[in-house]
Formats: sequence, structure tokens, C-alpha cells
Amino acid sequence: MSDSVIVFPTDFSNQSMAAAEWVRKMAAMENARIHCVYSIEMPHYYGAFVNSAAMMPSASDLENFGQQRMKEFLSENSSYFDPEPVTAVLVGKPAIQIVDYAREHQALMIVMATHGYRGIKHAVLGSTTEAVLREADCPVLVIRSKD
Repeated sequence: MSDSVIVFPTDFSNQSMAAAEWVRKMAAMENARIHCVYSIEMPHYYGAFVNSAAMMPSASDLENFGQQRMKEFLSENSSYFDPEPVTAVLVGKPAIQIVDYAREHQALMIVMATHGYRGIKHAVLGSTTEAVLREADCPVLVIRSKD
């Protein structure tokens, strides 16, 4: 296996799995290692709604949660990943974390799914995929989920 890297961001949804087959194909074509990444954003709390700091999860708590979910995700989808991918749980704004991770690892490409939201849903939820497309230095292959 070469030192080449393909980054596969996931949110563990069925929609994100729409890109899994493409990740596998691209990794095989490029003789690259898959890096499966999950980015979780710190929740925003406002003073009036928080009774104590103990209610707020720490970055470490979120990372531990993410690592457990990643382990479950890979176990549930092991047929897509051989060899097992490198994994990373990132805490912060997902698009920024994904792009920074790809830069740091000099990724050949990022392969990710999009939910394909439109209208109000897109305006409210935003688009991590769109932000990654705008900021990435490497090619980004976007697979539209059929769900």
C-alpha cells in the first residue's frame, strides 16, 4: 500500500454510505489508504439555557463518543473496508476539520456523500459538502445520496 490517502468523511448515516463504494473504487485505482473521518461540532450553549457547566460535554467526551460510533460504524460496514481504514474523530466545524485533515495528510482526494437538501432545509442545515468543495485543495468527489 502506498502513502497515498483518500479521505472519506462520514456522519454514520445511511446517506454517507452512498459514497462508500466510490471510496473503495478510488482507493483501489490509486493504491491509496482510506482515512475515514468523523467531525463532531461542539454544541453551542447560551447562558440563559444552561444551569451548570457540568451539563456541557467536553471535547474529550465528544471525541470518545465519536470513536465509539466509528468503531460500531466500521464493524457494521466491514465489507466495504479492506484493509481497515485509518480513522480520525475531529472536534470542530466539520467542513473546516475535513479540509484541514485532508491538507495535513496530503490527500489525493476527498470522497463524500451529499444529502442533496434544497430550499429551506438547505438554508437551515447548511451544507458541509458545499463548504468542503469551496475550501479543499484537492479534488472532491461528491456522491448524491438516493435517500
